[in-house]
Amino acid sequence: MQISGNYQYSPESIKPRKAPSTHGEPSLMQDTVTTGGEQAPPRHLSRELLAQIQNKGLASAGKLTASQEAYLKKMSDLAAAEGGLTKTGALFGIGGVLFPDSSGRIKHLALQFGNMEFDRPLPEKTAKGLLGVYKTLFANMHPETRFTVVTADEKGEKTLRQAAAESGMVNPGRVNIVNAHSQKGFSIWIRDSMIPVANPDGTTTLLMQDRTYWPGPEDAKITPLFAQGNSNLTAVPHPSLRIDGGNMLSNEEFIFVGQDSVVHTTDRLKELFVLPRWKDEIIRFYENRTGKDVVLEGVPEKPGQVTLAEMWRTIAPEVFESEFERQVYVICQDDPSTPLKEEQPVFHIDMAVTPVGNRKFLVGDPGMAIRTFQALTEEEKAKANNEMAKEAGFSPGTDLIGKLIEVNGSDAHQANFDNVARELKEKGYEVERIPCMIGLRTTWSLPYLTYNNSIQENYTDESGKQVKKVYLPTYGCEPLEKIALDTYTRNGYEVVPLKMAAVSILEGAIRCSSYPVERTDIPGPS
Repeated sequence: MQISGNYQYSPESIKPRKAPSTHGEPSLMQDTVTTGGEQAPPRHLSRELLAQIQNKGLASAGKLTASQEAYLKKMSDLAAAEGGLTKTGALFGIGGVLFPDSSGRIKHLALQFGNMEFDRPLPEKTAKGLLGVYKTLFANMHPETRFTVVTADEKGEKTLRQAAAESGMVNPGRVNIVNAHSQKGFSIWIRDSMIPVANPDGTTTLLMQDRTYWPGPEDAKITPLFAQGNSNLTAVPHPSLRIDGGNMLSNEEFIFVGQDSVVHTTDRLKELFVLPRWKDEIIRFYENRTGKDVVLEGVPEKPGQVTLAEMWRTIAPEVFESEFERQVYVICQDDPSTPLKEEQPVFHIDMAVTPVGNRKFLVGDPGMAIRTFQALTEEEKAKANNEMAKEAGFSPGTDLIGKLIEVNGSDAHQANFDNVARELKEKGYEVERIPCMIGLRTTWSLPYLTYNNSIQENYTDESGKQVKKVYLPTYGCEPLEKIALDTYTRNGYEVVPLKMAAVSILEGAIRCSSYPVERTDIPGPS
């Protein structure tokens, strides 16, 4: 499979891919960065990546496993059969209900303790910081919550067992450590390799979606390992989805998907469309879902007919809704009433947007962070700089605040965040702003100060008490941390801080590096 990991990289159908440019951020292909000195980008960003199409209908960045081969043959046979795969109105019918972010108790949390970041070893400071986060989760989550952690080797296995023992958690046996015996290593970014969905029988399917590239050399092999030894979990490749878990959010009522994933999944469907068996299925699916007839050649002549171009423009949300059994809102779309072309404010929307309950969102605001920094005295600024540098593993005196303001200070960058807030307000949601500062991509030179990239629990415990917790990343930046903690507390949350500066320099935080695979209070299909 071609995979897109925690770092976003947009394919353009089957054309050579170009590195995207984000307002206020350098191109992914930029060789020289403005912080951290001159540094070559990771090897995978130094070459063009071309979309691969195989007759099996699933692209691959490496050799398929026997189970993947068998699955692909089964899917191909089904697609060729009379009636195809769209009898139920779903393109593949192998999805389920997407877990909500803002409700229920996490019963089982999956973690990925990798040792590589693309083609570089994971920094020791990052590994140490991640272990600290794990300890906090082990000790503070419900005493019946289970954890499955896949690690690369014996060293990681030993380190994790020690972390569980030192955490003070009730019953360390709740931590299941799976040694992948990895040869080339894998990343820490579990969120984007799979999408867990709930089935009617209470089990969970881990959908292994197609991606633009893997964030670690052997990330493609990791998802099935979570299912081993967990009878409640099944890992299944999904041929048509090209959607990173970090680019999806959910409350109990709706799913919210970033615009980039609409483009990526449409590109994936176009790749499958080249194959006759998939072409017929995709058209049949779209016509069944919409009640419209697709005209492949010429122009529509009757009511209810649409062109192929119109099908491509609107098909991806239909696929999302059919596979995840909930209504989908696409956000981060361009506002035609402004002179700017608005884009996603960051590569994944969970870095900048957080549902809190069913009627409210917290949306990141770089301007709020910049104004807060500018109001500091020189002494206060120096203190915040040094504390952030210490937690991120940089030398004292590093001007992190100055560089963060430089990266996040453009009007176009701010407009992308404001546009998301506008979209959600227009859909009837209450929106509250929270500080958010994006770092420089692929440079490992700045922490991403995101207080949106959190995980939540909201449930009634055995005694009848309402428990509402947020596991919130912090970065040693007291001026912004105070605002973030006050914001969540004001919204009724008990805040469990997670020190993640040394993790977020790799462009993610706790939501990116964890995934609930079992949860209470799953809503039914909409």
